[in-house]
Amino acid sequence: MIEGKSKPSNTLSGGCLSLFGLPFLLAGILVSCSYFGGYSDWWKARDWVEVPCWIESTQLKASHDGESTTYDAQATYRYEYDGELYHGDRVSLTQGSDNMGDFQENAHRELTEYLDDPKKNAVAKPFRCYVNPEKPEESVIYRVFRWEMQAFMALFALTFPAVGAGLVAAGLIARKEAKKEIEFTTAQSKQPLRGKSHEAEASTPASHGQLRKALHLYTLWSGLVILPLIAVTAFSGTFQSDEKSLLLFGFVFLWYFPAWFSLRHLRQYLAVGSLRFQMASIPASPGGVLEGAILFERQANWSGNAELILTCNKEITRSSGDGDSTATEIIWSQTRTVPMNQNTHGYRLPISFALPPDAPLSGASDDPKISHSWKLKFKVAGTVLGASFEIPVVSSERGGQALSKPVTAATSIHDFAAMNLPELLAARQIRAAFDRNGFPSAISCTAARYRGMILSLIIFDLIWTGAAVFLVASNAPFLFRIIWPVSATVIWIIVIYQLLHSRDVNLNEDSVEIQNKIGPWIRKKRFEKSKIKGFSHDTNMNSSNQQFYRVRMEDVIGKKHTLVDGITDSTTAAALVMRFETWRKSPHSGSVKYDNDVWNTDRIMRPECDL
Repeated sequence: MIEGKSKPSNTLSGGCLSLFGLPFLLAGILVSCSYFGGYSDWWKARDWVEVPCWIESTQLKASHDGESTTYDAQATYRYEYDGELYHGDRVSLTQGSDNMGDFQENAHRELTEYLDDPKKNAVAKPFRCYVNPEKPEESVIYRVFRWEMQAFMALFALTFPAVGAGLVAAGLIARKEAKKEIEFTTAQSKQPLRGKSHEAEASTPASHGQLRKALHLYTLWSGLVILPLIAVTAFSGTFQSDEKSLLLFGFVFLWYFPAWFSLRHLRQYLAVGSLRFQMASIPASPGGVLEGAILFERQANWSGNAELILTCNKEITRSSGDGDSTATEIIWSQTRTVPMNQNTHGYRLPISFALPPDAPLSGASDDPKISHSWKLKFKVAGTVLGASFEIPVVSSERGGQALSKPVTAATSIHDFAAMNLPELLAARQIRAAFDRNGFPSAISCTAARYRGMILSLIIFDLIWTGAAVFLVASNAPFLFRIIWPVSATVIWIIVIYQLLHSRDVNLNEDSVEIQNKIGPWIRKKRFEKSKIKGFSHDTNMNSSNQQFYRVRMEDVIGKKHTLVDGITDSTTAAALVMRFETWRKSPHSGSVKYDNDVWNTDRIMRPECDL
């Protein structure tokens, strides 16, 4: 219930998030203006007139910040244009001190050779400068395009505006969603929801619409940042004169990923238009049937199998000193395959799912840190077709009438996990064999099972390593040359470990053996059943808001040993713990020992009891 005019924490945190992101956005705007201004200055200076100039003074100003030293080549000079005498002090198009490359030191060294000083030079030698013919008082000595400086500023132009805008937008969206949740909850408490009615004619757009818009905007923005950098570097001949500038193509690699996703969504929109989901009965309810259809704005001409996946997601919010973080796990999932060539409804793809009777309701639960959401995912292999839809699931009765068809034969979530445990584990690259009594016989956590996380780390670290190479090659500030290579190395070590590490667990009547492998290295541990105190599961890792669970064994001295990890939902982890506990408490398991290389699911016998 919402009492009085109190605001939910989501509203308050959304406002704080926007305020937190505002400085990043403002800083990003300033950096971006300076970044694009560098191209504007270089382009204008191309038409400036070269005239002789005499160097009157020069110095190399050094600035120390405790970790690195930056340099600024300064000079004053005089020149004549159209019979008038002018004075200038602009050395390069990029003003200020830096240590990107050796431009500042080389400029000072060269200017010193042309210094108009009778004590050092018997005859003053004229140098050259470039004068703006429209404003002769405006001039510069070096109009060279400094690709290192532009690349360094591009890193900030790509991140600061995106981070700032993302935080501000996320805060505003959070406030809007919190307000909608209040209105929805208030409406539910005041009037009953109806079953099949005209409300069912309404349709729901695909989820992540805001995220996709943000992705398209970032693709456009990053293109505006990266393409001028590559084009101007090529146009100025820098790629031919300086081989190190080829590192700039790392930015193109960076841009490829958002551009690929944006083009994929654009191709889908051009092919079928926007996708929406229409429910036959609003809303769906536990123990009922979710029926409806995916609506295409235009006829889908692709053939193949459409895969429909209905999932129930558990979202857990945890508070820490750094703020709140949310992890998501899938506690129930069901898949349907529908041939696209049998879609006789034209612009409609019908769907039907039986919901478990103990299905949690959409939205917040009794625990304020836990909420649930139902999502329907649609995709066609080999095509760009794909979408995700939010599905409302509420109480089975509201106002004295059922909201959807009852299905008494639907399997509960916990029964589903217990009955389909091998398949659920196999979906996470965990191979499991069970004996005739349902006791675990052998479990193998294969190497490289965190595929999504490993792929994300590889992509991220390729970019991070490229940035490290660039910063080292361009003689960036000392702190940057230490942090980037060291952190990139640490990430590569994590990637290699995840690619090579595997674990095998073998159980027999009276003992369990654990084998941890990293490539050719194997470490074995064996425990008698009498020395085992119990089994439990907990979380051990988050990746991209994905919560990972592990099953652990505690020995009699209180030390815990990991048996299985990489499980993505607590229901599956709990079901596996129950299997282990049943094995531990049984006086005689009667298990059939399987060879480690044999994983025949036909030999798996599921227990009749609810584990």
